[in-house]
Amino acid sequence: MNGLAQRLADLEDRICRACAAAGRTRSSVQLIAVSKRHPASAIDEAAALGLTEFGENYVQEALEKFPRSNAHLHFIGSLQRNKVRKVLGISSLVHGVGSLSVLEAIERIAGEEGWASNFLLQVHLTDEPTKQGFSREELPLALECAAKFRHASLKGFMAMAPLEGGAQAARPVFAQARGLLELARHHGINPEILSMGMSEDLEAAIAEGATHVRVGTALFGNREILE
Repeated sequence: MNGLAQRLADLEDRICRACAAAGRTRSSVQLIAVSKRHPASAIDEAAALGLTEFGENYVQEALEKFPRSNAHLHFIGSLQRNKVRKVLGISSLVHGVGSLSVLEAIERIAGEEGWASNFLLQVHLTDEPTKQGFSREELPLALECAAKFRHASLKGFMAMAPLEGGAQAARPVFAQARGLLELARHHGINPEILSMGMSEDLEAAIAEGATHVRVGTALFGNREILE
């Protein structure tokens, strides 16, 4: 097997083992292949191996690569309000909605364009000042707002583990994110998606109920610098 095929096989083995350990089926976890800072040819190579869902963090890079046949874009970067229209037009799911202004813009623009857009709320569950997203205290207002939407649909939450501490530090954060599903139900929303877990901590995320894991380095290798 070539490098990508071997890495994908190894990654599939990890996901299958994690699902088995958690008493879950492999089909309950969607792999998002994070292709940021890799050329479009890497997406095509991965798609030829059967992958369909790809993650990008940067708007301009995403616009250069998508849309493309047999590949669905998940925008996983923190989204700014002035980029909402561009991102919604090419994304199957927007993960990084982390402010009320962006949340409101998603519903307004989806209505203007006639799009049935799907999104996740990005949550900030650690003490790290560099991370973005809704805090636990801010979430009720965001959920109250999203519950009234007619065009865009809230499908769940995206969470990120602390930068330090590995899987041991990640798992309590992922457990907190899982608890937000019940909070959403109290607001009349029935979320389906927990986007959490990356190359280093996907096992901990799957153990805590992740439905989508965002994996870049373990699949594509070290990132390239695109000019």
